[in-house]
Amino acid sequence: MGGAARAWARDVRTDATMKTVLLLLLLAVGSLVALSLTVLTSASLLDAAPGVAMTSQVVACGIGAMALLGAASMDHGRWLRLAWPLFGVTLAMLVLVLLFGPKINGARRWLLGVQPAELAKLALVVVLSMHGARRASEMRDAWAAAWGGLVLAGPLIALVLVEPDRGTAALLLALTAMLLLVAGARWWMIAGPALAGVGLIAVMIALSPMAQGRIGAWLHPEQNPKEYHQVRRGLLAFGSGGVEGTGLGKGTMKLSVPEFRTDFILPAVGEELGLLFTLGVVGAYLVILWAGATIAARAPDRFGQLLACGITFLVAMQASINIGVVTGVLPNKGIPLPFVSRGGSNLVVLMAMVGILASVARAADGGEEDDERPGGGRRSRQRPGNPFKPDDEWVGAA
Repeated sequence: MGGAARAWARDVRTDATMKTVLLLLLLAVGSLVALSLTVLTSASLLDAAPGVAMTSQVVACGIGAMALLGAASMDHGRWLRLAWPLFGVTLAMLVLVLLFGPKINGARRWLLGVQPAELAKLALVVVLSMHGARRASEMRDAWAAAWGGLVLAGPLIALVLVEPDRGTAALLLALTAMLLLVAGARWWMIAGPALAGVGLIAVMIALSPMAQGRIGAWLHPEQNPKEYHQVRRGLLAFGSGGVEGTGLGKGTMKLSVPEFRTDFILPAVGEELGLLFTLGVVGAYLVILWAGATIAARAPDRFGQLLACGITFLVAMQASINIGVVTGVLPNKGIPLPFVSRGGSNLVVLMAMVGILASVARAADGGEEDDERPGGGRRSRQRPGNPFKPDDEWVGAA
């Protein structure tokens, strides 16, 4: 009786903890999206047609909210059946964008108003999570299992690199390595192909005068004033805002920052809302990182754990790279600030990923296994399993 009471009390605490984690995750994401709309609205007041400028972002928010709710209400196990169709559609779109996409600033990244490279992030997380879950028992000892994940990721990364989008390709390569390591692969199994991928990206950077200029500006800003202009203006915008900011719509320094609505939106936040709001943005990403790690640790199966790890890694890496770029810590690269930068494809895909995280959290919060309540009766739940336990029964049967 005492053991049953302790087990029931522990499960009640687990349920409460996961509900708190999920609530904080959604609050952090919602706060970032609200901040994005606020800052973009402030910026659009300077446009000739401010209503038109905001319409696409508001529509993307609506679609993203529906994607989040749909993914959250769906059992995360269904993504096992959607993995191959999603992978195939993404692959086709990446090929079509190279054939028919308009060339803008030397790259082909848009197809009918959508960036296929953003969809590739979701497709890669899902298909590698499926691969890692189904072959978990072989991953540590069989080269074929570890390299199988690299074979799946290779075409997506290569097509994104050809666009060219070197930053996203590097992000996808890092995502692949991380997921395979979490799935159980030994580092030396994937080191060779991973280093080859890094080498290929490095060669493409060496062949790109623009990429070389950005790296040169990062290393020697005083010798490359033209290439360093965007970062310098961004830092000045941060400084002009001070602690409290100039107020919404009153920032003027941001107007001299190229791409202050997209990749360099954080300096606009810093100028108009101040240091405290800027630190609040960083805090929101830390909350998302903590929530994602907690959900991954308590996921009910290997597939859910890999999904949570991949999604959390993507959001954290994108935020870290963007913040590093706008503060001059990293070389300039066009990686948007998650949930904040203007861009419909990125926002919709990220919100769908948050929905998947919520679905995994819901599965960890309750499920199949019965525990005795004090005084009799039973309560249904599925205990969070060991994320490194191979071949969960329902995964292998899917």
